[in-house]
Amino acid sequence: MEEQNKTEQATPFKLSEAKKRGQVAKSLDCNSLFIVAGLLIALVGWARQGCMQLAALCRQLFDVSGQLTLDAGNSPAMLSTLANASLGVLLPFAGIGIACTILANVLQTGPIFSFVPLQPKFERLNPAAGFKRLFNKKMLFEALKSVLKLIFFGTVAATFLRALWPALSTMAAEGAREQLQWLADNTVGLLFRLLLALLVVAILDLALTRWLFARQMRMSTREVKEEVKRREGDPLIRAKIRELQREALKQARSQRRVPEADVLITNPQHLAIALRYDRSRMNAPEIIAKGADAWAQQMRATAAKHGIPQFEHRRLARVLFRRGVLDRAIPTESFVDVAHIYASLAQRERAAGSYEYAT
Repeated sequence: MEEQNKTEQATPFKLSEAKKRGQVAKSLDCNSLFIVAGLLIALVGWARQGCMQLAALCRQLFDVSGQLTLDAGNSPAMLSTLANASLGVLLPFAGIGIACTILANVLQTGPIFSFVPLQPKFERLNPAAGFKRLFNKKMLFEALKSVLKLIFFGTVAATFLRALWPALSTMAAEGAREQLQWLADNTVGLLFRLLLALLVVAILDLALTRWLFARQMRMSTREVKEEVKRREGDPLIRAKIRELQREALKQARSQRRVPEADVLITNPQHLAIALRYDRSRMNAPEIIAKGADAWAQQMRATAAKHGIPQFEHRRLARVLFRRGVLDRAIPTESFVDVAHIYASLAQRERAAGSYEYAT
């Protein structure tokens, strides 16, 4: 039931986390393809020289076989010579095999450095769990794949060898050099055909592996929502944060309009409301900026800098701050108090004086 509910594609975050744990879609047949191709190239380019080196080593050993004595004096030197000669032949093949293995993995999954697969898991020591792993659906599927691949490769090899069968009687009459050359040529031909067969298998296996991995990584709708919540936070909290950010942005924008105000009403330190009244286009004064605490102190400083009158009116400041809306007319219940303030402001202008009105 849980598997049926996983209908959503894996998110990039889940795939990234799985990659950190070493869980990726990797085809072993693709690795085999690169290794066999590299070894085949090495065999074609290096086999002749390697065989000549081995032949020269064997000839040297036969030449001195009558004088060789295995004792503590010359045994280490002789074994060292044999080891160095053998490594000189085998190392190119080993190096190419290792390089092809690394290249195949990097091309499939990209560079991965994870030690999670190497960490010991004590549940693997449980015999019952090990028995279940041997006979689960995945192991049976892999066994079926191996049988089908064996049949496919066997058919390709058998078809090639059947075509060579008539030539065996002819090669029996040839010399040793011609027989070895014929055997080498046909061995390369057989390996090349097996490589083409492996290419077909690798392409199919890669497509199947990626499909199965995508199926394994699928998520349910609930898991997608939980991941989004875990990465980005609760949607309600995010909405509240966005609301606060919009409010802060609006406050910042309104702060720049304080120099345009006719008057600043305060409470006296905690609240500040800036009013503007244009008789030609406004029916009543409008609130162009308001703020509390730090915003209010900043508004007071700006008003003082630009010579804007400040009136302390606690009750009116509370009404305007709570019920007033930016760029809207003041609430109706504040008309009388605001009218008194504008009347005082006009009287002060007429008297060319400066005082602070307080109630």
